[in-house]
Amino acid sequence: MTGSSGFSLDAATIAAWADVVDDHNPLHLDPEFAARTRFGTPIVHGSLLFALACDALQTSGTPGAVTLRFRAPVPVGSTVSVTVDGAHLRLRRGDAEPVEAHVGPEATS
Repeated sequence: MTGSSGFSLDAATIAAWADVVDDHNPLHLDPEFAARTRFGTPIVHGSLLFALACDALQTSGTPGAVTLRFRAPVPVGSTVSVTVDGAHLRLRRGDAEPVEAHVGPEATS
């Protein structure tokens, strides 16, 4: 099956996710703290990006395990799209693909 969804990852969404997973690291929530890091701005939790990828797979009916490799941070305030086309999953932010995804019968390392 094929499917695509877009998600706006604003500060309120990130704060709600932080409450769900009990991860209140200031790198995700505090602009002043994050400005002093190598990222320069708050970034989205990797676990939220993983959850979006898994939800897209489940919704599409595509069986298999997913493995993600985070190649670049996703700043809070970004809009990302998750596309599933058969066994291909893409998580994009504009033209960039900050997360490399593999879908298969078992996860890769």
